[in-house]
Amino acid sequence: MLAAAETLWKAKSEWQGTLVILFQPNEERGAGAKAMIQDGLYDPEKYACPIPYVVLGQHVMPYAAGQVGTRKGISGSAADSFRLTVYGKGGHASQPHMTIDLVFMAANIIVRLQGIISREVNPQDSAVITVGSVIAGMTENIIADEAVLKINVRNFNPETRERVLNSIKRVVKAECDASNTTKEPLFEPTSNFPFLINDNATTQKLSDSFDEVFGENHIQNCAPLGGSEDFGLLATEAPNKNGGKGVPSCYWLFGGTDPEVMRKAKEMGRLEDVPINHSPLFAPVIRPTLRTGVEALVTGALTFFKR
Repeated sequence: MLAAAETLWKAKSEWQGTLVILFQPNEERGAGAKAMIQDGLYDPEKYACPIPYVVLGQHVMPYAAGQVGTRKGISGSAADSFRLTVYGKGGHASQPHMTIDLVFMAANIIVRLQGIISREVNPQDSAVITVGSVIAGMTENIIADEAVLKINVRNFNPETRERVLNSIKRVVKAECDASNTTKEPLFEPTSNFPFLINDNATTQKLSDSFDEVFGENHIQNCAPLGGSEDFGLLATEAPNKNGGKGVPSCYWLFGGTDPEVMRKAKEMGRLEDVPINHSPLFAPVIRPTLRTGVEALVTGALTFFKR
């Protein structure tokens, strides 16, 4: 970002417009963009930040370094995370009949949740339910009276999103009833991300520019981002010239994996071995990743700043 800003500044005679470089915090938890907007990012009196007419962003991915990918429409999943607490009746392991075993119940909930994906979601659609954390009990011979499950849900369709979330609540309640619990389960949202939607016309303009700059290394209609981003809020919450909210935006991807590593993985049919984002082994190669990222940002800006 800094290198792109410096490049554009040095080439100021070649373009005209107002460039806003935005360094967003807390992107991973989906709260950064919302917090900036709520704090008055677009308040003309508080910060006097210029109102954008287009918002652009990018993210490194495990593509071959040097590649850039664009996609129109829904390009990133919505994500809902929450903390689920279920309550039972604790006791000694020698008297399970006197308890309501939360570990047993939690295990059934976890298995049953996957049935939502395999039996309630259209096979042509896509959704993921992940139970990333389970906390219950402290030792071997004590049955706990409380269990906490941390759950993450992702999908690419608003109707599917609503259906899956409702089904999760139905399944959890049914399992609690089956175990004869006396206290309702507690659902506490911890984060949520909106769908990432790229404007068609904006993406097409960028795609044409990327074709010129990156040639065959530009991947058109790349696969949607399985992860989620709150970047879109910076566009949907921006005031527009009609007096409402919402300006066009585009979020593209660029590769950071050593091309030779990617080539060998493809030849061996082992693409799943290529480290992905958030893996402790994910380490983008500096060259040509850095140059590609800078060139993509500069190209994106100049697409809309041409004299």
